Amino acid sequence: MKKLLAVAFVLLLVACQPNTTAVKATQQNTYTPSFVVDYQKCGTDPSISGSAVTFGTGSTCAAGRVIATQAYKNITQITATIDLSKMSQNFVNASFYMISNPNNPATQPKGSNYCDAGGNNTQWNCREIDMLETNGNKITQTTLHLGDGGINGSQRFEYSFASTANNSCYNYSTMLASPTATNGLHSMVGVIDMTKPFDMTTTFTYGTAPRMVTVYSQNGQSVTVYDSSVGTGAEGSGTVNMSDLVTSMANGYWLTLSLWQGYSPKGPGSAPWWNDSCSWGAECGTSAGYWGISNIRVTAD
Repeated sequence: MKKLLAVAFVLLLVACQPNTTAVKATQQNTYTPSFVVDYQKCGTDPSISGSAVTFGTGSTCAAGRVIATQAYKNITQITATIDLSKMSQNFVNASFYMISNPNNPATQPKGSNYCDAGGNNTQWNCREIDMLETNGNKITQTTLHLGDGGINGSQRFEYSFASTANNSCYNYSTMLASPTATNGLHSMVGVIDMTKPFDMTTTFTYGTAPRMVTVYSQNGQSVTVYDSSVGTGAEGSGTVNMSDLVTSMANGYWLTLSLWQGYSPKGPGSAPWWNDSCSWGAECGTSAGYWGISNIRVTAD
């Protein structure tokens, strides 16, 4: 009997010990990322100060790209303050995104090692998650590029517009009538003033139903500009394999920031918001716009 009691006591002690393995597996930290310049386009490097990056100042534009100095795994949240107030030019793209190379996830995607979902590196089909792409400060796009296939891979995107698009270059009345609860089109009018800084929060959840949500907020108001669990995305979106989000997050993603020209969101293809009546703005020079981002925080393993 004493032996049975002793065994029972030991088993009770073991059962009451904390499961340190499980805690460690789910424990996360909040990081302040740092960046390095990958390239510059206009003769001046983007300015980096801690987690703050500015692609110009005064009358000087500093188009180019910067890459984080480390990758982050199993990200659950990214927050930042974004300033597009100087992005009045059309068809110039302020981009905040992250990339994951399934073949070389630990290699910083810089220089000849750079890759994204645009198929610009024939060696790899990289995953890309765009939290922000812009047409000046009028239209924004958020996109999940998941699965193998590079430029031909599946993508799911959503568009949003601001009151700054209320001019002859855009079909503003069409824009106002576009959004529904599930069609991947969103109005920021009356909520986000694009001539002033605003906050962005992107969250990722995993488990049986992986999900990505991006919210912009300003002065106590907020608007959801992307939710992978609602509808099927904007017109032209494909079906993405959300299990690949889990796999690629386990490999790690590199935060990337850029100011460039070549693609900007126009809105849905059958009823585009951009009406092609205006010329593109300058990417470089004293008339070019620029943008800045600060207070970047990443919650991850």
